[in-house]
Amino acid sequence: MVLVSDLMSAPVYACRPDDTVSSVRNLMLRHRISRVLVMDSGRMSGIITRKDIGYRLRSRDPAWRRRPLDNEPVSSLMTTDILSLSPDTSIHDAMLLMVSHRISGFPVTGQGMVLGIVTKSDILRSPPVQELDLPVQGVMHDVPLVTREHSVDRVIDLMKAGCGKVVVAGHDGMPAGMISESDLTFAHEGRDQPEKIMAGEIMRSPVITLPDTARTGDVVRAMTTDHIS
Repeated sequence: MVLVSDLMSAPVYACRPDDTVSSVRNLMLRHRISRVLVMDSGRMSGIITRKDIGYRLRSRDPAWRRRPLDNEPVSSLMTTDILSLSPDTSIHDAMLLMVSHRISGFPVTGQGMVLGIVTKSDILRSPPVQELDLPVQGVMHDVPLVTREHSVDRVIDLMKAGCGKVVVAGHDGMPAGMISESDLTFAHEGRDQPEKIMAGEIMRSPVITLPDTARTGDVVRAMTTDHIS
C-alpha cells in the first residue's frame, strides 16, 4: 500500500504571518508551488494558497477586500482551519479527502511537527495513478466557457462553483485560452482596479489539448511534462 510518507514533498516552504502577500506570491512563482504554510514561533498557524489570493479579485466584494494586496500581511488572507494528514495515511484515503473537501493539498504532521506536504502533483506520481489505463472519455467532465470580454467576477464565480478551470472561447467557438487559480493569483500584480480585468487579459494561451481518443496515461504524462493540472 502506498502511503502519504512515500510521496510527500519536504522540506515545506513556509512564511510568517506578517510576511507580505507579494513575498509569498514570489515564493510560489519561484518554486512552482500553490500553497505556503504560515508558521508562528515554530507552530503551524495557517496556510495560504493561490486560491486565497486569486479570489480576492472579485470587484463585487467590499472595497476593503479589493485594495491592492502586495503589502497586505499573509495573516489577513490565510486559512486557519487546516486539515492535515499523518504520514501513514494511504494515498487512496488522501485522494478521497481531496475530492470530498475540494482541496488539492495537505500538510503532513507527526508528533507535533510538520514533516512534509502532499499535493495533487505528488499523487500524479503515485503508482495507482501512473498505472491507470482508462479511456479519457470515461473520466473527463464539462468545462465552463467564457469569452474574452467576460469579467474576472464571472470567472471567479464559476471557479467557486467547483469547476477549478475556465476555458476562454474565441470568436470561432474554439478554445483561445484557459484560466486557472494560478492565473488569478498573479493577475493582481501591478493593478489597483480589479473590476477592469477581463478574461482575455489573464488567460493562458495556447491551450494544451489531447484528442478524445486519449487514455488516462496520456493525460498524466502531459500534466507531468507541462506542469499543468
